[in-house]
Formats: sequence, structure tokens, C-alpha cells
Amino acid sequence: LSSPQTIALFTGVNVPGFPADQIAGSRLVSIEDIYTFSSTVINEARIGYNFLRVNNSPLEPIKDSDVGIKRANADTFPGLGLIRIAPTAGGIAFGTATIVIDQLIAAPSSTLADMISISKGKHSIRTGAELLYYQHNSTENLNARGQIDFNNFNDFLTGKVLQSVFGTGIADRSLRASDYSFFFQDDWKISRRWTLNLGLRYELDMPPYDTRGRNMDFDPMLYRPRLEVGSNGLPIGPPIAGFVQAGNVIHQYDLPDVPNVGKRIIKSVDPNNFAPRFGFAYSPIDSSRVVVRGGYGIYYSRISFLYMSTAIQLPPNYIVGRRNNPPSFADPYFPAPPVDQFPIFVPPIDLATLVFDRNLRTPYSQEYNVSAQYAVNKDVVVEIAYVGGRGINLLTNVGINQAALASPQHPVINQVLQALNLPGAIITTNTPGNAQLRAPFQGTSLSAAGGAVPGFGQTQSTAESTYNSLQISATKRLSNGLQFLSSYTYAKSIDNGSGSGLGAGALDTGTIFGNQLDNRANRGVSNFDRAHRFVLSYLWDLPQPVSVARSTAGRWLLTNWQLAGIVVAMSGLPIDIVDANAASLYLGNNNGLSRPNWVPGATRSSATSNIPGGYFFNPFSFARPVVPAGQVIPSSNGTATAAAAGTDFGNVGRNVLRGPKQTNVDFSVIKRFPLGESKNIELRAEFFNLFNHVNFANPISNFNAVPAANISPANGRIINNNAGDFGRVTSTSNNPRLIQFALKINF
Repeated sequence: LSSPQTIALFTGVNVPGFPADQIAGSRLVSIEDIYTFSSTVINEARIGYNFLRVNNSPLEPIKDSDVGIKRANADTFPGLGLIRIAPTAGGIAFGTATIVIDQLIAAPSSTLADMISISKGKHSIRTGAELLYYQHNSTENLNARGQIDFNNFNDFLTGKVLQSVFGTGIADRSLRASDYSFFFQDDWKISRRWTLNLGLRYELDMPPYDTRGRNMDFDPMLYRPRLEVGSNGLPIGPPIAGFVQAGNVIHQYDLPDVPNVGKRIIKSVDPNNFAPRFGFAYSPIDSSRVVVRGGYGIYYSRISFLYMSTAIQLPPNYIVGRRNNPPSFADPYFPAPPVDQFPIFVPPIDLATLVFDRNLRTPYSQEYNVSAQYAVNKDVVVEIAYVGGRGINLLTNVGINQAALASPQHPVINQVLQALNLPGAIITTNTPGNAQLRAPFQGTSLSAAGGAVPGFGQTQSTAESTYNSLQISATKRLSNGLQFLSSYTYAKSIDNGSGSGLGAGALDTGTIFGNQLDNRANRGVSNFDRAHRFVLSYLWDLPQPVSVARSTAGRWLLTNWQLAGIVVAMSGLPIDIVDANAASLYLGNNNGLSRPNWVPGATRSSATSNIPGGYFFNPFSFARPVVPAGQVIPSSNGTATAAAAGTDFGNVGRNVLRGPKQTNVDFSVIKRFPLGESKNIELRAEFFNLFNHVNFANPISNFNAVPAANISPANGRIINNNAGDFGRVTSTSNNPRLIQFALKINF
């Protein structure tokens, strides 16, 4: 499929964007050979090949040089980038979209598999092996043509740029990986009432690599500051100590001072991926109206290629630089190295990136269930089940650059200052201003001292989850004009890092708020947890009135009516109470999310009772975790004090409250007019959100929504009886009633 498309990013007026050529296609070939050795032995061999290609490229009708703009990579990407006017106030945008453009993905994969099936007495045995070979050839030049923002239209006319962004680096990769798997399964029919399923699967998933070695990672165990001193006495030079590069890196990209660690940056090949399976079915009575089933299995999940694709778009593989208030419209972008430079260590640089634990383990889940099914009659079946699961080695993002607390008894040594023989290397006090200097991994620039600790995240396989549920269902197959399916689930999901839930091969990682060194502190109900969920779907063919059976007009108008609908009722989603200004003693000023404190005596119950008017929960149950100067920092267990006022990690747990419940009713009326035996005209009236019921979204849960003037500097509590929007519901989660009509001709 190839077609020119117009791509533009608008928040206000509809201004046409520049066209782009989008090409997408796939090819699939499969050859299978089934050979029968005997009536009880059959072999199946399969070879498969799948090819996916996606190509998005701009046509570039206007170039930067046409309007007098200078950009370091303009020779490679000459097209004018995205121009945004008043982007934060619902303005307009035109030009080349910066993210979705200039993308090329070619991803062929090959499969070789063989399985042999043996039937012997009461046993049905299957065993086999499979080899999967993946290729992922991609180029994704993020922000390569840049983006220029103007505060308002007057600034646009005068060429006064608010900020600019553009990216540079080598973004193409040729990734390869292979999976090997073996399995054995025996379905053993012990008797008419008993069936056992026994199996074992083994998987060996090899970490991916780039054919030209264009991958880097960071190993904290190898970190040592490598510094040079500039004329001003401050450190300069690339912070390459701690970084490692692929052992198959070609000479063009090889850095002599960076260790080569083998072509696979992720060094751990997990050899322990054994996955036993067990299942049974038992009918305690001969009629088979009652069946008890159960099962247990371990299931491994290969880490997506996306984990490498994500790193490709981050330093030192690729940099996206921002320049605020540039000197002119003609020179809006930051100075950048050549587009073919790899890796990119542009001094001064802070270690603000995302890396991957080189000891990543394969995520897996244990899944188990037991159920009892009862056939009320030939049409209605009722089932009750316990369904559970446990996730192990799940991916989560951890901020490994969290500052350490200092004290005279346990000082923090800043290796940068110490290596340069500069004052202040031995740190014995804790302030938000020196948090950056107390961070374990320093960049090469001290200009950030007093600011936020550079965000240095590492994806680790350290998260876990548990799921337990009671599931009840009743199913009626179509008979006498009626069918329905009703189900109720009472469940609880707990984890310490809910994934994004993006699916489709996306990098599904959780995120830890608060203390990055205490994974259990982030344990709570999952972000997607709903304690109760009821769903009813039905289809009802209305009975035909007997009085109209002999009337042609009556049959035409009053027969073949059908009603259908779906009813959903469920608990609300969890509410995670956070504070964007907490933990400044660890994360510095302008820090990331942590959590507030409970006020003395407050609990989850008090936060959901005595609620002030206009609020969903009681905002006065929470307080900013303020630590006045000279006071002990609570999270230090009495070992450190704050030399200047700051904030600590809060003691509120994760997802401690629950949002508004959700209900919805969809309904449809269908009338069919027969046209002979096999044709009919179908009229449909469909009502989405039939009763126009409003489902409210979760309230604002960031303590930062409280006006600063209404937060006590002494204890962080809300004063002046004004919590601002903290705790208020400001949006809905569903759409108003929608009615649509449809006409179909079925033949």
C-alpha cells in the first residue's frame, strides 16, 4: 500500500501540513509437510517467512535554506521542520511532523519447526522444536528536521523564537536475534471421567545485537569519572567511563577507551527458562453435567526489540537538543556534531538518559486456575472459577542516580571534585542544592550543581506482580430466540510497577515513584486494578405476534425484530497520590514525582470520609513531607539531617485510594425485512451510553495542585482551608450519548 498523506499536528486552526509518502506492506510464505509414518505416528514440518515493511518519508516541498534557517544536519535532512505558534495556548502548527516522519522499518522473520505426534493407548504425545530468527532493520530519525516554537503570532512575524528542538545521530540499526524452543506434551485420558495434560517447554531467547555493533550501554560497576580540566578550572570531556560498547563494533565507531563486551550488550543469556505445564479435567458424574478443570503453567515472554529501539534514540546513541530563546530565527538550533557521529559525547554533557541492566532476566508468569462448570440444562451453563497468576522478572524503570544522604559520620565523596582537587569534595550536609553533587554518577559539567539530579534511568527486571480472582459466569446459547453471557469478577492485582499496557510489542515497563532503592515501597494495587466488574451481553429475537401471522403487512412490519445490548458496571481505578515537589533532598530542585505524607492520625478511611464540598477525597489528610533545616530526615532512620529546608519521601503508599465507579449501557434495535430465502434488508438503531450517564475520571491527585501559599513551610500541611484543585474531579472518562442509524443489505 503506497499513498501520499498529509500529516500535521494541530491543536487549534486546521492548517495543512506538508505531504509525506507512506508505504506499508507485508509478505507471508509458509510451507508445511505432513508425513504419516503409521496410523499412530504423524510428523509435521513447517518453514515460514514473514516480511513487514513500513516507510514514512516527507516530500519536503520547502527547505530550511529557502527561508534562511541554518541547521547542522540540513545537508542530510533539508526539509523545513515543524513550526508551532502558541503551542501551549491552543495555537496552530504547520510543516513537517517531527516524530512520525522519516521512518523505515524492514522486519523479516524466519521460522523452522518440526513436531511429531504419537497416539499410544490412552496417551496422545506430542514433541517438537522450533527455531525463530528475527531481523529488525530500522531507521527512525527523531526530530531530525527540527521544531521551532513561537510564543505568539507577533513573535512569529518578527522571528522571535521561544525555543527549538532537533535531533541528530545515527538512528539506523540492523538488529538480529534468535529463539530456540523445545517441548513435550502428553494428554493422558485415564478414564471417561479423568484427563490429565502434562507438558514441559524449554525456551532459550538470545539477546539481540546489531550487525555493525552500534549499541552502547552503561555498567554501574565500571563507572569511574574520566575528567579533564578546562581553562576555567571546571571539568570538561566525555563521561565515557562506565559505558560499554558492542564487541563487534566496526572500526568507524570504535572508541578506544570504551570496553568491548561482546556483540550482545545484554550479557545475560538466561538458560533456566523451563516451563512446566499441568492440567486436568474431571467429571464426577457420568452425565458430564458437572466438570471440574484446573491447570498450572509457566510462560516466558521475550523482551521486545523495542528496548533497544528506545535506547537508540537516547544519549549517547542519539541526542535531541533543546535551545531556549535562541539569538535569531536564522540560527535557532543548538550546535551539533556531524550527523554520522557515533557515539555522541558532546561536552559538557550530563548523564541524563535511559540504559538497560546488562543482567536482564527473561520475564515470566506463573498462571493457575481451578473451575467447576455445571450444565443447568442443554442451553445454560454456569461456571465458577478461581484464576490467579504471578509475574516475575517484570521490567521496571529505576532511577539509579538517586543522591545518597550525607553526615559527618558518613560523608559522601564527590569523585569529580576530588579528582580535580577542588573544594567541596567531601560532603557532610544535605540540601536540595547539593543533591546533584551527592548523586553517584556525575556528568562532566558542574553547571547543574544546585539543580535537579540528572535523570539517569535503568530498565531492570526486578518487578513482580500477583493476581487473584473469583470469576462467575452464566452462558445461555441461542434458543427460543434468546442468548446471553453474564460474568462477574472479584479480583485484586498487586505489583510494584504496572506496565504501560501498550501491547503490540511495546516496551511494557513500570515506573517507581519515591525511593528508587526500595522496590517494595512501590508495592500496591496495580494501576489497572478493578475490584469488581460485571458484564452482561444479550441478544433477544422478539416473539412473533400470532395475530399477524396470516397478514402480509403484519409479517412485514411486526416480525423479525431483535434487541441487543451490553451492560457494564465496575469499580473505579486506583488513585495514586503523588507530589511533584517531594524528595528534593534526594532529587534536587525541579525533581520528579514522589509521594506526600499522611497528616498525623490520617488513614485511608479518613481520606474518604468527611470530604469537603467539591472534592472527591479529603485533601486535608495529606501533607508535603517537609523537613525543616536542622531536623532529622525521616527516611534516613535517624542518621542524617537537613542543613537547609527540603522535602523527603512521603509515607503515603501507592494507589491507596480508588476513583469513581464506572457504568455504561449500550443498546440496539434491529429490524430485518426478508427478501426471499437468503437476502434481507437490515435497519439498525444503536444507542451508545443509552442513559447519557456521566462517568467521572479520577480526580487530580498531585499535591502540587495545592497553591504554594496554602502549604505550611513548617509541616507541609494545607492551610487557609484551600487545597486548590487537589482532590477535585475535573474531567469525565466517557462520551455523551451517541445514536447512530445503519442500513445493511445482506445477501
